[in-house]
Amino acid sequence: MYPVTYEADFKPEQDRATTFFRIILAIPWLIVAIVYYVVAAFTHLFAWVAVVILGRYPEGLYNLNAGFVRFFVRTSAWIYLQTDEWPPFSISDDPTYPIRIEVAPPAPHQSRLKAFFRIILAIPMLIVSYAVNYAHMWIAVIAWLTIVFRGYLPEQIDTALTFCNSFYARVYGYLALLTDDYPPIGIEKAKGTTAAVASPPAPGDVPPAAPAG
Repeated sequence: MYPVTYEADFKPEQDRATTFFRIILAIPWLIVAIVYYVVAAFTHLFAWVAVVILGRYPEGLYNLNAGFVRFFVRTSAWIYLQTDEWPPFSISDDPTYPIRIEVAPPAPHQSRLKAFFRIILAIPMLIVSYAVNYAHMWIAVIAWLTIVFRGYLPEQIDTALTFCNSFYARVYGYLALLTDDYPPIGIEKAKGTTAAVASPPAPGDVPPAAPAG
């Protein structure tokens, strides 16, 4: 599993009023996001210098940048209507919130070379992000129309929003140097979900009798 994961609880019933005015209601979060973005510009630079020179990510700086990724993706998911629950302003993890971004602990060692050329290495994903961003916008429009006029979020739209938001979470985590692993495209399996496989009967087991008739 990729070190940065995205998980969203599906709740089909959404509030029509808060959905209709979502952009206006999001203004306080957008203001906070601007402040966090300015701070993150410096903390990401500090992280880049640290990894390039030391070959590892200082834990305090790692947790701070992971928190910024968490806030940006969590707030974006709310603005783009995957949930109507107000997102927290903090950057800490909140397991009770329906949108969760989990980040693995920092690796004991990271590649200096991959960190040094991170922006260049990320160019293909940044190109893909333009297409994802365009699709995300139209998916959100469909979600807005459906919720406002019918009062619910279709499961297919929720799945499409999960795809876009999980993509952003992984790309942002990669750009923030939280991992050296190249971000995949797609939706990861939820934790603990495995396909059920029937095991062959043990020697001596008697198969159940077929029902009569």
